[in-house]
Amino acid sequence: MSDATRAPWIQRQLETLLAQRGHAWLLQGPSGLGQFELGLSLVQAWLCEQPTPQGACGHCDSCHLVDTHAHPDLAVLMPETVMLEWGWPLSEKAQKEIDDKSRKPSKEIRVDAMRDAVEFSQRTSARGLGKVVVVYPAERMNAITANTLLKTLEEPVGEVRFILASEATHQLLPTIRSRCLSHTLAWPAPDEALAWLLAEGVPPADAPVLLRAAGGRPEDALRRAQAGRDARQ
Repeated sequence: MSDATRAPWIQRQLETLLAQRGHAWLLQGPSGLGQFELGLSLVQAWLCEQPTPQGACGHCDSCHLVDTHAHPDLAVLMPETVMLEWGWPLSEKAQKEIDDKSRKPSKEIRVDAMRDAVEFSQRTSARGLGKVVVVYPAERMNAITANTLLKTLEEPVGEVRFILASEATHQLLPTIRSRCLSHTLAWPAPDEALAWLLAEGVPPADAPVLLRAAGGRPEDALRRAQAGRDARQ
């Protein structure tokens, strides 16, 4: 994602986080503020072949691989229902089980996926720029899945970084929270959020109504617009 298409409040936070050091980040705040977008922007910058203090170049092979959900040094853990909806690949085993209808896609982050991510974190970087594990929404980990992550989070091997993004951090294990550097998502100014919604194609008459209905959270407002929600309703 280029700076031109990234929401300006996400860009500001990206630059702040890139100037800091840490192997595990917890991005927290209400839904609709861009936790996953900020996390993926961090990933792209960390794995970029020509990064700048503003973020990834957006043009190198590594950036393209992140954009196409195919980077060998990136592991994304989300509920399978979200992975399928957003076009992120499942493991071959999980995909086969779902295709064979032996089970339904999980609404939680499965422990099997976390075990695969732990094993991934211990491997050598394929492209030599480190590895990243992203967990979103982190509160969808059950206790077994969270404890599987915990030891690796405490003692990471090699050049691996973790991004946990959450809309309900109170549901996370205290030990998980304590192992991460925390960043609370910033709220955009109303005029900034409106300008972004207009740039995303929301009709001018609908944008302010949808933004108010979403409690000032621009991503939630955009989702309402994309779902065909009538602003008058």
